[in-house]
Amino acid sequence: MKSEAGLALVYFLLYMGYLFLNPESELGHWLTLVALPLALLILYQRRVWDNWSLEKTLTTVGLEKGSLTRGLVWAIPLGLGVSLVLQLLLSNNVDAFRELITSGRFLYLLPLALVLLLLTAGLTEEFFFRGVLQTRLAALLRSNVLAILVVSVLFGLYHLPYAYLNPHWPSAGDLGAAFQAAMVNGMLGGVVLGAVYVFARGNLLAPVIVHALIDLFPAMTQIRFG
Repeated sequence: MKSEAGLALVYFLLYMGYLFLNPESELGHWLTLVALPLALLILYQRRVWDNWSLEKTLTTVGLEKGSLTRGLVWAIPLGLGVSLVLQLLLSNNVDAFRELITSGRFLYLLPLALVLLLLTAGLTEEFFFRGVLQTRLAALLRSNVLAILVVSVLFGLYHLPYAYLNPHWPSAGDLGAAFQAAMVNGMLGGVVLGAVYVFARGNLLAPVIVHALIDLFPAMTQIRFG
């Protein structure tokens, strides 16, 4: 795990360079944040491990068979609570959120948005940042706290290309504002999600669900039909 930390950090640096050239879609994340890191882990571990198996590799990223419900009892209400606080107290979309509730559209938008988030940002970003990076840095640094802090900074930097280049971000085109928005949002989210991963004793599904729930209400306001 310690030797894999350096490989994961090199991959992250290369990935960041790629993102500034090509801020990818959510579908693209399945290749760059899941398929490629998993393939590289498999290739490396097959060379250095005795009795390698895919199950052992998946266990190292928090997908251990028999432990996938660990921490979910408190992770689900935590994600909903954080999402509501952010939406009602800190968001600029309060009016849109209220309109969703009063119109009744949330009845079908909520499950739709939740499924989409679980299959996109929730799983892809958590697989790499918590499942791959945080686990390896925790082994290297011998500290869950330090690993959470480092990965939270990296998670913030990961959002910088989007905050700067994506026209849907208010900070688009302003590097200073983009850096501030990316680091504040990414680092705060990274600390919460990293702590969830640790307290769920390495069950990756816990931060995946919390991540999806935190993004749930803003995603509902952005879904359009037709």
